[in-house]
Amino acid sequence: MIATLPVINPETSAHEEVESNQVKPDTSSEKAPLKVSYATGWPIDIVYGYLHKNNEEKGFSDAMVRSDLSFRDMNMSIIKNKILMVFREINLNYDVMKRDLEIRMETCSAAGLLTTVSELEKRMSTITAHKAELKELEENFRNNEKEASIPLQSYECGFLRGIATIALGNAGRTMTNPEIEIPEGISMTATA
Repeated sequence: MIATLPVINPETSAHEEVESNQVKPDTSSEKAPLKVSYATGWPIDIVYGYLHKNNEEKGFSDAMVRSDLSFRDMNMSIIKNKILMVFREINLNYDVMKRDLEIRMETCSAAGLLTTVSELEKRMSTITAHKAELKELEENFRNNEKEASIPLQSYECGFLRGIATIALGNAGRTMTNPEIEIPEGISMTATA
């Protein structure tokens, strides 16, 4: 079962595709919805898709464009805010599902449909467990801890790798073609 949730990136208006623990951009369409395929088929899978996303290449390419640390911080803030928004959306989704189940359970209980009530109670316990897990994941993400730190740490790692690449490239140029200005009147000939 695949859960889909459209997500718009305000910078490029492109969408992302996340499958299992691997990120694969959709090359067929720039406006495809986020597709997440995990074992549960519940909305929490979308959060896991974002938390498992490796942003190292994005960090590297951003450093190649502009190796300013304020640029890095701004992009990390964008990633963080986007994921926090996903947390809010998924929590709201679970809240709606929970209210709907409560109403259905009351209706089925009043009608004497005990088997149906029991099935709905199982779904309710799953929702409650997912809400608790979402709370823990969001706390870990906000504190940049455990597996929830992957998106921001991978971006920072890629950005720093990009800065190192630029620095090594510049160091190679200055070592092979040093530009030394020689003041007038000084001779550069060797004397023995």
